[in-house]
Amino acid sequence: MISDYLKKYSTYYLSRYNVTKRKFEDILKKKITKDYLEKKISKSDHHGLIQEISDALKYFEEIGFFNEERMLEISFDSFVKKGYSKKKIKYKFLSAKFDRDKANLFLKKKFMDETLNQTLLINYLNKSNIVDKQKKLNISDKQLFDKIMNKLSQQGFEYEDSINILNKIM
Repeated sequence: MISDYLKKYSTYYLSRYNVTKRKFEDILKKKITKDYLEKKISKSDHHGLIQEISDALKYFEEIGFFNEERMLEISFDSFVKKGYSKKKIKYKFLSAKFDRDKANLFLKKKFMDETLNQTLLINYLNKSNIVDKQKKLNISDKQLFDKIMNKLSQQGFEYEDSINILNKIM
């Protein structure tokens, strides 16, 4: 049986955020520890709540909160719209604590798309307005090109693709 404390917080958190099962487990542990350290709960409550986490995870999994395949797809589409590089997308998936095998298989399938690099670069350039910002600085085309290339390499985009896209744009 899940305590009211854990159920209320879990419901609150899951209504606001879309997280994986492993990440949610870490979040619950941090919340319980934080409340214990702030003396909101007693030591015996702390140990009891830590033991209840697995029951809470099972309960919310049965309801359907932790559908990783759906979350992978939604997260990937969001990252593409934001213009993240392939490296950054892979990092974000690992930090979201998706199952490594599922995430790697999913990414391998998605990264096979040959136009993905161009789409990511164009989305990043549109989202960041980096070309327009650099043009306002009234610097030479060579310096402008170098500054933008430097920024794109810092973001993790491949050099060849960056050159090709920038030559089309400028």
